[in-house]
Amino acid sequence: MGVSMQQARRPMAMFDYSDDGQKVIVKIMQHGDKFSVTEKIADEWLEHINREAVGGRYDPSWVGQFRLEYEAFLKGNELPREGTPIRTWGSITREQGTRLIALNITTVEDLAAYPDNGLGTIGLDGRYLRDLAKNSLSAEGSTAKRLAEAEQSIREKDDIIKRMEERLAALEAKEPKRETLTVKKG
Repeated sequence: MGVSMQQARRPMAMFDYSDDGQKVIVKIMQHGDKFSVTEKIADEWLEHINREAVGGRYDPSWVGQFRLEYEAFLKGNELPREGTPIRTWGSITREQGTRLIALNITTVEDLAAYPDNGLGTIGLDGRYLRDLAKNSLSAEGSTAKRLAEAEQSIREKDDIIKRMEERLAALEAKEPKRETLTVKKG
């Protein structure tokens, strides 16, 4: 599986155990190609892309990141690629987090989007947890919106100050210099 170093984003790789549970496999998907997933044995694939990186045909930083993700998977500490990880979300208990992760709900965003008909699989607190996730994301969104609005206001004010400084400099350049007369007493 050769990947061009000019590729903008690294492929998505998800580690999992094989059906027989004897080995770790990796499922690789190129961005934008949702229908083509390649499965390889994880150790062999990591060695292959490492050789490709040494030969200059694969981005070495990607290899390092994949290795870290693989080690985290083996330790049971795998974090999701995108979103707020359930594992690090401070709004729930450790038991709730473990239960959600066991159901493959690994991000707050996944939980917020969980369908009504599946809430029972989460437990008696399923609806509460989903609503908590939705409210958390809503609060983050409104905070981000307020921050973006404040940054825009600052940029606008900086532009006004810059224009005023330019106008003042132009006025000072046009104004004749005044000489001050000193009168001696005596």
